[in-house]
Amino acid sequence: MTEDFLPGFDDQRPRNWLDAFPWLKGVAEPGALPMWMDAIQGKSMTVRIQRLGQLSELAMERLTQWTVGQIFPGLTPELNLLEIRLPVRATNALVRRSCKTAADLIPIRLEEMMEWRNVGVGTIDAILQALADASTSMATPAVTTLATSREQPQLEVPPPQLTSVIDDFKRIASWYALVGLPEQPLLGAPLAPGSPKEVLEARQRLEVLQARALLNGESGTDVAVLFEKALATLDSRAVNILANRVFADVSPTLDELGKLHGVTRERVRQIEGKARGAMLGFISEGGPLAMVADAARTLIGTIRPLEDLLSLIPSLGKTVESVGQPAWRVLDGLDDAYEIAGGWCAVPTIQSAETVTRAQLEERADQYGVARLGELDLIETSGPEHVSELTAVWLRRCGYVVDGDAVFTRVQSVGDYAAGVLSVTGSPMGAQDIVDRFVFDRSVGSLKNAMSQDDRFERVDRDLWALKEWGMEAYAGIRSVIREQVARNGGRANLNDLIEHITGHYTVTANSVIAYASMRPFETQDGVVRLHSGNHEIRKTPASTRRLFRRANAWAYRVRISTDHIRGSGSVAPVGIAAALGLQPGESRQLPSPLGPQLIAWTGTQPSFGTIRRFLMEQDIAVGTDVFLIMGDDGNFSFEPTREPVGQPLMDALSLIGAAQTLDPDAARRSFATALGMPESSPVVSLIGAYRERGDDDIAELLISLREHIYTGDTRDRPEHRGDVDEILDLL
Repeated sequence: MTEDFLPGFDDQRPRNWLDAFPWLKGVAEPGALPMWMDAIQGKSMTVRIQRLGQLSELAMERLTQWTVGQIFPGLTPELNLLEIRLPVRATNALVRRSCKTAADLIPIRLEEMMEWRNVGVGTIDAILQALADASTSMATPAVTTLATSREQPQLEVPPPQLTSVIDDFKRIASWYALVGLPEQPLLGAPLAPGSPKEVLEARQRLEVLQARALLNGESGTDVAVLFEKALATLDSRAVNILANRVFADVSPTLDELGKLHGVTRERVRQIEGKARGAMLGFISEGGPLAMVADAARTLIGTIRPLEDLLSLIPSLGKTVESVGQPAWRVLDGLDDAYEIAGGWCAVPTIQSAETVTRAQLEERADQYGVARLGELDLIETSGPEHVSELTAVWLRRCGYVVDGDAVFTRVQSVGDYAAGVLSVTGSPMGAQDIVDRFVFDRSVGSLKNAMSQDDRFERVDRDLWALKEWGMEAYAGIRSVIREQVARNGGRANLNDLIEHITGHYTVTANSVIAYASMRPFETQDGVVRLHSGNHEIRKTPASTRRLFRRANAWAYRVRISTDHIRGSGSVAPVGIAAALGLQPGESRQLPSPLGPQLIAWTGTQPSFGTIRRFLMEQDIAVGTDVFLIMGDDGNFSFEPTREPVGQPLMDALSLIGAAQTLDPDAARRSFATALGMPESSPVVSLIGAYRERGDDDIAELLISLREHIYTGDTRDRPEHRGDVDEILDLL
């Protein structure tokens, strides 16, 4: 294969930072562009180091979906990564992943690097700076057409129709001035009484004026056509490589494209990086395409169906012929501010939208892990009547179970799932009926055994189960009969019919039936009995908030670091944190910290933390690491990584709540109680129930395995109970 190398034309050695990194034109602040046009050579080492740091930061904020090769077009594959200047920790990270030359890094997406296990953001930053430094001296191929580079801007001639429009505006303005109303709006407000016929006709023409009338009958200025014009500034080889590598559903390899164009795979990679950077400028520098990109970001909000976005911006659905893809796919391939996949649009990524979803569900769910669709604020849509339906579709896509208007967030065990089903139905159910509501295959026997050993359930008949909190008597009771009749009649039962039914089957007086029907969980109004309609709005307190733990003088919230944290994005916070800080909707607060003020705000539907990237950089924290965000009673903020798990249940459970390690059972029990704000003398069974109720199942499971040890200090295994508990109960 021969390389199409034409010195002085096809390959250009970068003179300034924009030459080396064309994507800067699209991601840097407009006011900073002159700085990036400075010559690379001839500046002081201090300035060079500052520029490299800024390049790395911009890449981690805006280009996480790009590969290393796309970010650094001038990077030569033969570069020995073990010989460039890197901190020892960075060299070790590369060696552990068998990355010895730049060729090993070039195909890796930046997001994948940021998720490397046990590799902190500071280490990734050091690697990116070193790669940027190494790629500034290599020549790279030109991607723009010669004709385009010499093309002079043409003045746009206004269409003839514009003259008549201006004349109509002048007629209305002249009339208003004539009658002494020079400040009257020309459109929108009603015309002044007595306006002459020619003014009325002018107003009518303006009110029905369409865009195509001003475009002289042409509709060729939509998004797809503008992308065609932008792609026309690139040579045909660059357009073909973008079409196959950036916009295609399935991308061919660099080697396959190299054979197609008669160049090396490395040349294809360089062309791809420069061409993508050049196109990014069209959607970031102002102008029609930038306006559409901004509109798309705004409309998506956090989550919006792609179909709905296309109904609002129809031209995004038109095909860009030169790359054979719809305009929305071209826009998505260039703009990292949002992600479009599987029929959904999300800002900034689908993963971050899933995180927001999980946080809202944790806030809205009751003690059984059930939330209501109507209480969720997730989906943006132009049709409010479809919000619940679309929310259900999104939640199922995220792996949640949706049954009617109920969302089940705890279905890992049959006990949790059954408790959720009962809380939704509001009346006792048979084991088979409960299993029939499951979306997973489970046996009736396993469900009965689980409920028999779970203190959340009460068996109220031979095969009827209820939640213990309902206060129903085992196997019988007036309450159970009333609840059953109310449920069978669609949530409402006539009091006289209830009296007749119950007194006819049981030795109960009418007065007793009336008394029970008037007490919680029921209410009687106008002779109709139904479940008590109290306020079911859930307000999470700090003590009932998952992953939020009390310390002697602070609250500590445990979070898992994601790529969004490393990018510098903010993150959602539970309402319990706002309650702990006394933060009200619409308010924000800056908490002092050693690294500067930390923002906590409640200006949207959910409280949120400002960026914590500086803490991650200082301590070199890797993606996937658990950390504590600590809000002191004195108003200060601090940051603390969790201890690594060691495989010992007691130590691991203490690490999860951020408590000091100890082997003393009493001291450990006091720590677990303090973290929940419960009395230090609380029994272990109460602690297990409290952790499980607020959703800290990982801690609850560890405490279950430690129950005997915390009670007595004995770590021996407890005897395993065998046999079908249900059968034993039947015999009894």
